[in-house]
Amino acid sequence: MPAGDLSPRSLRLLGLAGILLIALNVRSAVAAISPLAGRIDADIPLDPTAIGLLGVVPPVAFALSGIIAPLAARRWGLERSLLLAVLAMVVGHLVRSAAPDYLVLMLGTAIVLMGAGFGNILLPPAVKRYAPLSLGIVTAAYATLMSISTALPPAVGVPIADATDWRLALGLWAVVAVLAAVPWLLLALRPPRPPAPSDPPTSEIDLAAAIPEPDTGRFRDLLRSRVAWGVTIAFTASSMTAYSVFAILPLVLQDVAGLSEAAAGAALAVFAIVGLPLSLVAPVLTGRLRRPTPLIVMGAACGASGFLGMLLLPTAAPLLWVALMGAGQVLFPVCLALISQRSASPATATTVSGFVQAVGYSLAAAIPLALGVVNTLTGSWAPALIALASVALLSLTSIPFLRSGETVDAELARRAG
Repeated sequence: MPAGDLSPRSLRLLGLAGILLIALNVRSAVAAISPLAGRIDADIPLDPTAIGLLGVVPPVAFALSGIIAPLAARRWGLERSLLLAVLAMVVGHLVRSAAPDYLVLMLGTAIVLMGAGFGNILLPPAVKRYAPLSLGIVTAAYATLMSISTALPPAVGVPIADATDWRLALGLWAVVAVLAAVPWLLLALRPPRPPAPSDPPTSEIDLAAAIPEPDTGRFRDLLRSRVAWGVTIAFTASSMTAYSVFAILPLVLQDVAGLSEAAAGAALAVFAIVGLPLSLVAPVLTGRLRRPTPLIVMGAACGASGFLGMLLLPTAAPLLWVALMGAGQVLFPVCLALISQRSASPATATTVSGFVQAVGYSLAAAIPLALGVVNTLTGSWAPALIALASVALLSLTSIPFLRSGETVDAELARRAG
């Protein structure tokens, strides 16, 4: 049955299924290679520089997606663009699982992560379209699935590689991506249409489709938006600290706190696990608060305390400092919720999502490398920890920008008026 013949409830369920399945793919695309690096190295040599370059691809791909995905959505529509994202993930997984050399492995990684980046950008507007009355709950669900998918590759991929080989362990993620393609294929055939002018909206889907979508969707418009910059500042702080932690925390724990390699790896898992309950709760709380000030203060305080604790008392309670760093990542689901809540339409949410994530991931791509260079020059992790504590506190500067509680659309219309 064509998607156009489905009831509003069926369309909503298809959209929700598609949102959750893409969320399950975004982080697994990022995390699938690193647990298998040792096995891949037996077939494709991976020196530290090669692994480092693979680690730079995710934030760069996500930053580029922030620019390209809104243009694609404007040209081809939200549903077709999300279908394209999923198909890119399928192709990318298959290409890197069959890679004969490093260049093809890098190409497959770039393809799969561009698809994941499109998903990152377009999920908030998809929530805006398919669950406009349940933004907090649905955002919480997909943010939690994104956190869970970070832990799936080492939990699932390594045993599969042990039983078979690393190529099958990488290629199997294409199956999960194919599942995510099914609802978006149905919706791309005939996406939801607005009700007739004489026919008032009777469902969430009708409501979302009936919302006017003015073309405020240009980055140059958002440069004048305090609301957009408020979300961007908080998201950038979260992205910079998160990517830095994944890049350098195991080394910091070994060099500064005296942990073994295995204990440092386990501590990094603590950082990720702390984010799970926060992903469930934070978007719902964001929806109930007129201003996200308490959550931003919590994120800044926890993040800064974790980095400063590691700097001043590294051996006293290293797991506590890591847990506080993880709690500081509450800003990520808060920002995902704000992108939808501070946009009046899916079109605006698409552009705000692209703007926020393009800026945030561009800076996140640079800081781990910069911190590594500083450590090489100084022989100490103290400058890096001070810098990361400062970045966490930087998120507090977003509070005045988000104080009004208005949407980006309302703010730009007011300024134009």
